[in-house]
Amino acid sequence: MTRKIDIAGLRCKVAPCPGSFRIAYMLYPMDLPSEWMLRSARHYDVNIVAISGMDWDNDLTPWPAAGVPQGEPAFKGEADSFLELVRRQVVPRVESALELPPESFAPDKEDRETTDAECLTKEHEPAVTRTLIGVSLSGLFTLWQWTRCDTFDNIACLSGSFWYDGFADWITSRKMPVKTGRAFFLLGERESHTRVKTFQTVRTDTDRIIAYLRQCGINLTYRLVPGDHYASPIPRLEAAFTYLFG
Repeated sequence: MTRKIDIAGLRCKVAPCPGSFRIAYMLYPMDLPSEWMLRSARHYDVNIVAISGMDWDNDLTPWPAAGVPQGEPAFKGEADSFLELVRRQVVPRVESALELPPESFAPDKEDRETTDAECLTKEHEPAVTRTLIGVSLSGLFTLWQWTRCDTFDNIACLSGSFWYDGFADWITSRKMPVKTGRAFFLLGERESHTRVKTFQTVRTDTDRIIAYLRQCGINLTYRLVPGDHYASPIPRLEAAFTYLFG
């Protein structure tokens, strides 16, 4: 049975996998079927947390930009605040509910001398491995946050909104931090075939970002699949899960 946890206005739907120290957080705009989440948690041996209820256009964008399509409200670019909410409240609360090791997550833990007893405990304490999965604007957020912190070991960006104003230039002009985890990227072959001019660059922007990440030594895979931006989400999610956890 899935569990629901409300945290600061966010709805977290949790499909637990008892005994697993892997956890996949998904930033998703709609409710995912409980049966699929529970089946996937068992099949891939991973706890799954679907997070919804965020301000999609504003919480997930890294800086202000004009609205798209033309005439839509401008994006406010409040990703910094949303990332802090996820790191400081969502992750600790969810992992506490799942009874994962409490010391595995401490974003601002002060440096101090570790006792011999603590060292011995940590040697035998399984490490929690976190993955963040995003689609569309949350796919944009997922890659953006990976360049800024190490909260999540792995990422998956499905149909990431890499057309966002200035994003491809921003990624390819900055020094990528060292990442030991893996990244999965997926884009529909017809996503650039749209009447909205801004969206038409998504294929070239994605290709450019992928090439740069590979140049930086990021361990990734990139798949082009049939369909447009609104194709059935489950097969695309399963492709990501198979790569990351299969």
